[in-house]
Amino acid sequence: MPIASALLPWLLVLASETTPTLATEDTMRTEVQEVLVRAPRVTLAEILDRVARGEARRDSLLADESFTVAVRLVRDVRGPTPKLLQETVWRVFRKRPDKVRSILLRRRIAPRQKDDVVVTFSPGMGEEIVDFAFQPRARRDFRYQIVGRDLVGTHVIYRIAFEPRSLLDPMQPQGLVWIDTNDFVIVREEVSFRKSPIPLVLRGIDRMVVERQRVGGHWVLRRVLLRGEATLPLPRVGRTFDLGIQFDDYTVNQGLDDRVFLREVGR
Repeated sequence: MPIASALLPWLLVLASETTPTLATEDTMRTEVQEVLVRAPRVTLAEILDRVARGEARRDSLLADESFTVAVRLVRDVRGPTPKLLQETVWRVFRKRPDKVRSILLRRRIAPRQKDDVVVTFSPGMGEEIVDFAFQPRARRDFRYQIVGRDLVGTHVIYRIAFEPRSLLDPMQPQGLVWIDTNDFVIVREEVSFRKSPIPLVLRGIDRMVVERQRVGGHWVLRRVLLRGEATLPLPRVGRTFDLGIQFDDYTVNQGLDDRVFLREVGR
């Protein structure tokens, strides 16, 4: 008898004795009793009111801040070889009620490319690019709908869609926001336009994404991304382009000295 044939039965017995076997439990049943919740669900109107208060509170808690912001313009984003046209980095200082200063740290421009990106910074701490559709005065211009509720860690996140009440104004966008109900602030926003807001220049804006981050208990901008398509190829920019703005290295409410905002002669 071949050795392999003789050992096979013993190997099978050994395997059955040493290999763990998973048993199926069929004698135990568990059920969780249903509980009737009588507390009313928060209405959409209440959520909008809380967001307006949360955004106002976020703004009011910021006395001063400094951050680094990088602006990048990329052309031919739908082609095989997207090209970085320009990257500019500033350090920005802001302090209530009206102080602001930006210091240029770095600028990189592609050959034969002009400095086409113009960025200015305001002294205000409000971020209208995020909450423009959720300010109390905007209620008459937009319709709102709760499209989802998600549990992320210990946070409940509402997803609320908004759209203009009138379709006659192409400047009015539509979009979707994510609202953190711990603070009732908008932490992410996606915006699109049914029609181009500048049809002579732009064929359309595919999508704009705005995200926030939490720094020292305060919600502040993290990045803004925008993809657009020109009606006609723009000189040095082409037909399609991406504009990205990244915010990093925040310090918040550190008591900025007013001397930070004094500019030397020639600067």
